[in-house]
Amino acid sequence: MAWYLLGKEYEADGQPGKANYCFNRAQEVYEAYEHIQVPEDILAEYEHKLREAADRRAKRAAKRRNWLLLAVLLLLAGFRYAEAPGIGGPRSAAEQAPPASGLPPELFTAAEAGRPDAVGAAAAGYLQDGRAVPASVLGMKRDGKWLLWQKDLPVIAKIEPGLKRGETLLRSYDRKTCDCEADTSSQERKAAQAWMNEQESLAVLASAIRTYRETRGGLPQSLDDLNRTFPNNVLSGSTPTMKRSFSAMTTLAKRQAYGQASKPLAEGGRAVAVSTLGGKPYLEQPLEIIVDRSRHRLALVSGNVLLRNYEVGLGGSKTPTGTYAISDKVVNPNGKPNGEFGSRGMQLSDTDYAIHGTNEPDSIGGDESHGCVRMNKDDVEELFDMAPAGTKVTLTDNVLPEKTLTAKQPFKSQDRQDQTNDKKVYHWLN
Repeated sequence: MAWYLLGKEYEADGQPGKANYCFNRAQEVYEAYEHIQVPEDILAEYEHKLREAADRRAKRAAKRRNWLLLAVLLLLAGFRYAEAPGIGGPRSAAEQAPPASGLPPELFTAAEAGRPDAVGAAAAGYLQDGRAVPASVLGMKRDGKWLLWQKDLPVIAKIEPGLKRGETLLRSYDRKTCDCEADTSSQERKAAQAWMNEQESLAVLASAIRTYRETRGGLPQSLDDLNRTFPNNVLSGSTPTMKRSFSAMTTLAKRQAYGQASKPLAEGGRAVAVSTLGGKPYLEQPLEIIVDRSRHRLALVSGNVLLRNYEVGLGGSKTPTGTYAISDKVVNPNGKPNGEFGSRGMQLSDTDYAIHGTNEPDSIGGDESHGCVRMNKDDVEELFDMAPAGTKVTLTDNVLPEKTLTAKQPFKSQDRQDQTNDKKVYHWLN
């Protein structure tokens, strides 16, 4: 009887889910007074919602436990969580000691947003780095298997030396775990964008050095060895970052070729990427191109980091699947920038397929080619600059996000050599 009366109270209070739960517990009493069957279907829905709510509470509790474990580990390592965002901000310029001579004013790294362990790894990297300057962790969103290298990546954590000796402050600004946002100035945002641009240049250079070593059996002696006229144009040009970092990057490539691990900076190691936490290029995996036939997308990736995702035109079933490599890299493959192959062409191995521009921009997103990959002018010119000769190209289906991904500042090479080829007429399957 008590369950029935409690159910009537819930019913009068406008809570049918709880009322039906009580009526079901009352069973015969409910049926005797109401002369109808217990509404089990409504009860089942209510119990389902209860289970969903319990699952959500369990997930939130697990996330809190992860953060608590991370906090304990970091405290043991000498870290201290700073005041909550909105109560106390980063120390003022007057409180922060200026960086020692030769050190960058700030370090950067990137990590998946919403992952406490990713921030924890960055914090551990800060200890191994050993340079007593502030560091910002930029947050990348996940889309399936891919981490998105988007423009204006938000700061999800800041790490800096504490006021006490041996103390390090860690502030989290991850929106998935707190209702907060880092207060970053326009100068700090520009510095973060400059760091992202630098990582792209280093990734292009590293891939070019790898191609040179694999095809010629040794390392390039100078940047000019990579930036030559066609057909020896491993790179389409160079950037100031490449010029500044060439020596350090070839040394790193030599160590990697011999399987020699680099020393952490805190143990006397040498920084290759000065403004990166840990001193190494962030984009460590070789650049690769992936073409998704089903979604008409072409992506440039480094491991599981998706740097670009362009819309392209294809040829339906005429566009093959498989793995290739960029062989010829040609400027104006038709002898002019507005020909059927556009201003840039990248041949796929020893085939009649290529990634190239087009004089039919309306065909982008469709299946009008005879098998080649068509790109818009700005997109193909950027890809030409970012993908060295020898870059792996995989054509497949259903692997890339639908959403396109472009840069805030398109990648552009300088110091270009003559990369036209007036000795050959290309007959790609446009």
